[in-house]
Amino acid sequence: MTALACLRILVDADRSNGEGETLATLVSKVGAAFLESRWVWPRRFGEIAPGAFLLADPRSPRLDAAELTGLSDELHLKLFGASGRGEVTLALMEGDKEMSTRFAALGADDLRRLLARQIAIEGMDGRLSRITPLGVQPVTPRQGTPPLKLILGGAPRIAAQATGDLEISYRAVWCSLKESVVGNGLTARRPGTRVKFSIVDGPGDMPRLAAPDFDQACLEAAPKALPGTRGVVFLPICFTSTVQRPIRESYAHALEALPNRARSRLAAAVYDVPRAPSFAALRQLKAFLSPFFSLIDLQTSDPDFQIDTLPMEAVHSVTLALPDSDEGGRLAAATRFMANRDAYQRRRIWTAITNIRTRRELDFCVRMRAPFLSGKAVSEFMTTPGEPVRVTGDRLPLREASSQAPASVAV
Repeated sequence: MTALACLRILVDADRSNGEGETLATLVSKVGAAFLESRWVWPRRFGEIAPGAFLLADPRSPRLDAAELTGLSDELHLKLFGASGRGEVTLALMEGDKEMSTRFAALGADDLRRLLARQIAIEGMDGRLSRITPLGVQPVTPRQGTPPLKLILGGAPRIAAQATGDLEISYRAVWCSLKESVVGNGLTARRPGTRVKFSIVDGPGDMPRLAAPDFDQACLEAAPKALPGTRGVVFLPICFTSTVQRPIRESYAHALEALPNRARSRLAAAVYDVPRAPSFAALRQLKAFLSPFFSLIDLQTSDPDFQIDTLPMEAVHSVTLALPDSDEGGRLAAATRFMANRDAYQRRRIWTAITNIRTRRELDFCVRMRAPFLSGKAVSEFMTTPGEPVRVTGDRLPLREASSQAPASVAV
């Protein structure tokens, strides 16, 4: 059985209308050159519309979309260089030839709404994916969405669940150099949500596909929670979401609701960061978050994070999330990460370690002089935030009375 799919290339650029035809020609040229070198015989491809390619693989019932992950980075570099003035989005619809033809003819605005799960189109029920340098991300229709026409206009909020109370909890962030609590990571979940996600614990606690909804809940909770907190408040932001324009735009409402007067103590804890984020992605991330946050932290699970590729003061800090492994593997990861301490210092970027689970791990990170630490060994989930006061290591983890009721805020 031959696998068929339509690959669409969307380019958003800060260019005048007069350059549109030149840009479209360049997109087609770069896309065709990439496929010529990667999509080798007996697989076939052909351009069926500007920026739309029909792909076929007679050897497999399904395409290996992972081979296309390098195309968006290559297109961005060829089209915009390192300026970051534009954005490239790839969409792949796997189905029959008729479906591929309809997908190729879909208008750019409708395609962006389809990728953002704002619409569902009758008869277009193939396998839809968004392709980024980070990998292939399935795009599933929003549950309950009728397969008709546009059902939402403009950039929506990430989830249509903005009613009721949000259950909020905190995990303290501790500075080992001053033996002081410097702030708290905020976590929120909606009523009826059974899972409590966390970005300071292991991979099994990360929101993954639910990341936009989790981020939205935390951002919505922040304005009401801030008056009851002191010190820095870390709010989760998924890196993968920020590099996807439709999802990134859907964060705007919650970000704009953050009080400007509190910006000096708001930090964006950007998680799901790859080992070597591109210059363009980091520039875009900083431009997007800086109006709302005074601090930007990148959280990675790779102890060999490519700090040498980051420019001076690209962000304020980089946090290593220790892996799910035995103690030896976790301590080895911390050692490898802190071995690059000098490179971080040269770039004036702080280091931090999270997902610290035991007293032995905590003491080990303190001996390595890792400045900022968090995880179960530092703080349990608390319904009231940790106060920014001096706390010696022997008094960790921070706890509160188990009889205390969960804190909630109405949004």
